[in-house]
Amino acid sequence: MDPEENYDLTESLVGGDNDAYPADISMGSNNRNTSPTTRCSGRIRSLPTLFFIVTPMIIFIIVVFLSAALIPTDVTSNSSKQATSLRDSMMQYLARHIMPYDVPNIASLGFQSNGQPKPDGMSDGIVDQTVYYSIQAKTLYPWTDSIPHYVYFEYVVPYAVTNEPRTNHRPLLFNALKDSLKQYERAAIGNSTQSTQDQIKEVVKLINTELWALMGRDSKPIVFKASQTPRIYDPLSVIAYGYSSCTGLAIMLVSALRSVGIPARMAGTPAWYGDPSKGDHSWVEVYVVSNETGKDGEWMFLEPTPGIAEGKEDTANADNLDRDPCKRWFCKADRFNGSTKTYATRYDKQATSFFPMAWADDDRGVPGEDRSKFYTSTCGKCK
Repeated sequence: MDPEENYDLTESLVGGDNDAYPADISMGSNNRNTSPTTRCSGRIRSLPTLFFIVTPMIIFIIVVFLSAALIPTDVTSNSSKQATSLRDSMMQYLARHIMPYDVPNIASLGFQSNGQPKPDGMSDGIVDQTVYYSIQAKTLYPWTDSIPHYVYFEYVVPYAVTNEPRTNHRPLLFNALKDSLKQYERAAIGNSTQSTQDQIKEVVKLINTELWALMGRDSKPIVFKASQTPRIYDPLSVIAYGYSSCTGLAIMLVSALRSVGIPARMAGTPAWYGDPSKGDHSWVEVYVVSNETGKDGEWMFLEPTPGIAEGKEDTANADNLDRDPCKRWFCKADRFNGSTKTYATRYDKQATSFFPMAWADDDRGVPGEDRSKFYTSTCGKCK
């Protein structure tokens, strides 16, 4: 029962305004031809009349309290408990698979050790914020219902992609994209017949089209600038400077997609043809659910397209997941002839490989997945 309703009801029972009582039992009534009377708080009330007024109120109160008592706790607080349980599971997953770079900073990142409360005046750290917005995305966007639990945990929940500086970018990206994705929220989409796969593909293209101008300065969108890694490649640095090379742009797009509950990871090669002098390249892979019941989703790839924001290309040319792979400049048979190794980032420590980084060639701290076979097969057909 609403507290205000309870207050008003109680007040009427113990003697509120005279209007709450019939005229024949209000103090000062001249009606004396009634049944035996009783005196209460200075008022003379007819017992039968009082009985018919008070009894329904008492019954009403009893029913309300009994109803509240009979409602299962798992119904009244189900959403809260589920959110808490999900949050705890996400925190445990992140802690269990933490990258080696983050171990010395485990407390400042937001992982509380031994259940100790944080010192007074300290924030929760970036991990708590990342987990919070991972849950918010599940609440807001319908496509998250179709993403397997293990995929969501590994490719949406993590606060980092590689060994880039750890920053609190998740709230910024989530809120920046919210207006652009208003039409895709549960409340707006209603009973749409559009498949989840098509929703994800549309949203990926929309974000790759709008992100660079949205996060750039006024009339100065984020642009591509070669040879910036590892100086500028975390999302907040990319936003602050307004440019980055392919690695920073890929991490930026991955982070933006994750912020709205779309599983994404960075892919690339540390050396074309296996030769570091030939350069490296990074792009983005997105997990797309299958339209067939019981069938696993697949990883599809695209490139960040900041040129759209610069006006160098029409928005229709923003790279998207339905584009013919052969139309991407790097997806050619001569590059994927068996000599070029390609990898994708992971977070889970159970990964069978690591993600080699051209800017840190001896670093094996980022779990990875060897994708050489996939790209050799896919791009090996492209002239």
